[in-house]
Amino acid sequence: MTALPLTLRGVALRSVRAHPVRTAVLLFAVAVQAACALIGLTLVEGVGDRLSLAEQRLGADIAVYPTGCLSKVDKARLLMLGTPVDCNRKRSSLGRLAYNDDIGAVTHQLYIADTLPSGEPLWIVGFEPETDFVLSPWLEGGPGWALARGEAAVGSSVAASSEVALFQRDHPVAARLMETGSALDNAVFVTMETLGDVIRDSVAAGVGAYASVDPGADYSAALVRLGDRDRRQAVTDWINLYVRKTTAVKSEASLAGAASGIRGQLMATAAAAVGVWLLVVAALAVVQAVLMNERRGELGVWRVVGASPARVARLMAREALLVHAAGACAGTAVWAALLLLGALPGPGGAVGPARALANAAVVAAASLIAGAVGTRAALRRAQRAADGRMLLSV
Repeated sequence: MTALPLTLRGVALRSVRAHPVRTAVLLFAVAVQAACALIGLTLVEGVGDRLSLAEQRLGADIAVYPTGCLSKVDKARLLMLGTPVDCNRKRSSLGRLAYNDDIGAVTHQLYIADTLPSGEPLWIVGFEPETDFVLSPWLEGGPGWALARGEAAVGSSVAASSEVALFQRDHPVAARLMETGSALDNAVFVTMETLGDVIRDSVAAGVGAYASVDPGADYSAALVRLGDRDRRQAVTDWINLYVRKTTAVKSEASLAGAASGIRGQLMATAAAAVGVWLLVVAALAVVQAVLMNERRGELGVWRVVGASPARVARLMAREALLVHAAGACAGTAVWAALLLLGALPGPGGAVGPARALANAAVVAAASLIAGAVGTRAALRRAQRAADGRMLLSV
């Protein structure tokens, strides 16, 4: 029976099988490197999402109210999430905000009030889901406003289970906000479209105070987000100078400092993860160099039988590809097990399935590249040492 010809691919596979200890050591090192990279990337993304949400919960950088309305607001309860006040004006006065390049986003809120059986006001906040960036981060379960027409969201202190009554009409409760520690905890939130229906209900209920209010054209507060928080004072002064019939107030310096601290913490976390991964990669390179040094005799044999350095390099590259691919798969399996056990943010949380697969693909590619580079460098050193030994032997 004629034996099958020995191909370059077959030599690499046989070499892997013929040295189980060497293969196991390298396989373990590659798996640790891949697992560390995936775990670090997952943790950084998870921490980044949480820190980003914390930064969003700081609210707007600047709050703009119609002139005269701020006098109705207790300065001690003025928040960058919007502070309910019984006052409204036409949005047309805010047109000049579009001319300031430092302003990244603007969302409007409109406030009206019903009366509870106890005689206390129940604030109803009309907001724009398509532009909102201050209320949605406080939604239980994370951002994701999806209120249909007629539905409402309620503050943490509102005594409502499945429905809330607004001007004698029940509205299904579709969401609840986390506790903010402000007047918003006792408020009800509806879209501007639903607010129009609520206003019509108020007129039908005999409350004519809001009969002329148009949710599509009026506002009680405009909340502004800047591209650069350090420009808060300059933009506030610009609004107060050039935007007529409005008064702008900026967020406290402590909020800007907190935002800066959040970004700094994220950068520190990412730097730590990268540093750990680089240490593991360096350790892997050392392992590759040590194992390659033990193969000087094998390299000498290849030279004796006439194999060129390029052919030997291709052989070692194929062998490294097999081991690093298997190691990357093993490291990914460890990472997946930690996800399933809940030790890391998992799909549906900070890391969704699509992003998890993308992370695994990126790390697998990085492992193969690192393996190829490390093998190439170790092989060059080992070949020089083997050539030196051959010269001494001659």
